[in-house]
Amino acid sequence: MGGPTVAWQASELFRTALPATTERISLMPSKINVAVVGLGTSAQAVHLPMLLRRHDRFHVSAVVDISPRRLREASEKWGLEEERRYGSVKELMAAVRSKDIELDAVVFSADGVKGEDILQIIKRGIPVLVEPPVAYGTEELQAIAEFERMAGRPLVMLAYGALYDSSIKLLVGENQARDLRSLEFETLMPASSVMHGKHHVTSAAYDLPSEQRIARRESLKEAVEKGAGPGANQRDRDIYVKGLLTGVLAQLALLRSTYGPLEELHGVRHWPEQVIPGSIEVLGALDKGVHVRLVWHYLPFAPEYHDAVRFVTNRRQGRVELPAAADLDTRGSFTFTQKSDGAIVTSERLSEHSPAYGLHEAFYAFAAKGEQPAYGLTEALEDLEVARAVLGELALAEGRDINAEPEVEGEGEEHESRGHGAEAREGSTVVVENPLTETPIVTAPEQEKGFDARPGSEENGDVHAAEGSREEPEGDKESERSEA
Repeated sequence: MGGPTVAWQASELFRTALPATTERISLMPSKINVAVVGLGTSAQAVHLPMLLRRHDRFHVSAVVDISPRRLREASEKWGLEEERRYGSVKELMAAVRSKDIELDAVVFSADGVKGEDILQIIKRGIPVLVEPPVAYGTEELQAIAEFERMAGRPLVMLAYGALYDSSIKLLVGENQARDLRSLEFETLMPASSVMHGKHHVTSAAYDLPSEQRIARRESLKEAVEKGAGPGANQRDRDIYVKGLLTGVLAQLALLRSTYGPLEELHGVRHWPEQVIPGSIEVLGALDKGVHVRLVWHYLPFAPEYHDAVRFVTNRRQGRVELPAAADLDTRGSFTFTQKSDGAIVTSERLSEHSPAYGLHEAFYAFAAKGEQPAYGLTEALEDLEVARAVLGELALAEGRDINAEPEVEGEGEEHESRGHGAEAREGSTVVVENPLTETPIVTAPEQEKGFDARPGSEENGDVHAAEGSREEPEGDKESERSEA
């Protein structure tokens, strides 16, 4: 059952602990058996189409979803027989243990709290590609990372497709870090219907017993509250889940994959005040002093997705345009302008393939060859700390410390609603001592009138928007993905 017989299995490798990388590679199959956990938007619009396209690399051995209706409808759409369908990760792992199914890797595209399910999989030695975020807090993420460390090899890879676009490689290859003056990352995020409408994704299905739905909701609520910090209010938590973990983390991952992690945090802001997740801006610097600006906008009625990197060097200026992961056949572009023989010349190069294609090629190399992922748990942990630092500064502008125990009811109400002074006004930039290094930084002036904040996901979870919000991502009204 479950596809072609292979000469190697990840679970067997884990148990026998082959010491040499060359030995592992020599045993690799040309085609690996993959299970897809969570049959929501990302699975149907990105992973299943690409896995089935790349039938030379992958065989979809199983699918998992906790919703019986969605499991049935999605499986029928993608031609997956009933014996290849499972209602939970626990059921899937039981089938692996009993050798009813051969499994070399898992694509984990479910929402909600994921840690326990991911641990079940990697404890069998099976590598996992995870749709971020992996976890809502550092404690849950560290538990997964600790097991990976004990296993002695990478077992978790995050599904940031933009990292594998060849235009990004061109950016880094042709522009050395020492020549950089500035980097700007800009994302315009429309509603999920705009991004994924052409894929005809089956609707979200929550045909679960009420007690199960309540338990899931409470588990998610607890994880978010713990991750955001005891002093965070509901507005903080909404910005954390719907803006930082969904959008800004992807930009931090892309920054890290190009010229390194954000080392200094100079200023942050969120606007409009009553719109969640709204727009978020982060100002900072790399270790060599290169200034970085991240700006992420959620604009549900925008006509299309937009993701770009703008760079300025001593001799060049240009940008990289990146398509959405669901645009399976759209390639990114690398464009730059410079002087050549006294003339101003603009050059443009297209990527070799789409981000989704590059992501799944990297996933194959990770699962079948044991190659180190471009972005794994170590990187995820570091960037999650940056995201919490950003949240901390946004909350501080309104008079709160996310790491402090909550005040007695009735105290600090004025601060909750109004903030504390000029720093908290809409559109202001909060300038702070650098929480990433705990060293003082130069206080930046208020942005000039002409400061550019031009318009740049599907969000996970059942976390409610702050009271007074005028917009919220579609995926938060009823989750676009289903937890397995």
